[in-house]
Amino acid sequence: MFETIMLVINDFLFNYGYLSLFISALLAASLIPLSPEVLIVFMCQTHSFWGIVLVATAGSFFGSLTTYALGYWGVHKISNRFEVISPEKYEKGLKLFEKYGAWLLLFTSIPVIGDVFPFVAGAVRYDFKKFSILIVIGKLVRFALVVTLCDLGYDITTSLI
Repeated sequence: MFETIMLVINDFLFNYGYLSLFISALLAASLIPLSPEVLIVFMCQTHSFWGIVLVATAGSFFGSLTTYALGYWGVHKISNRFEVISPEKYEKGLKLFEKYGAWLLLFTSIPVIGDVFPFVAGAVRYDFKKFSILIVIGKLVRFALVVTLCDLGYDITTSLI
């Protein structure tokens, strides 16, 4: 049974690998708790280094962009009505943003707290061009590191659990 499931997954990744990665990275960066790293582990065996890095970066950037937009277009309306981000998490992110500045956007890949930084950047109306540059740099470095570790044979899935 497990072998059949793995064959289906491998077939899907072979035929839709980059699309799957883009969607996974986009959702993971837009407040939905997913991890594209698991998909990257499978893709490292058959897909190109730069293909994986660029597609994951693009998907993750667009996911962060949606979070930025949520903050930009109604931080209080959206968070109070739907609680996109808890008030405590927002306040903590805002304090960190005020203390360390926009450089925190390089670290949006940090689990739990990292998702709040694009939201806060949107809420404080941080410059979109600077936001985009910092997000892309941070995501590019993250995924290049993940793929490099994978290519070196390091099992990154055990560090995700």
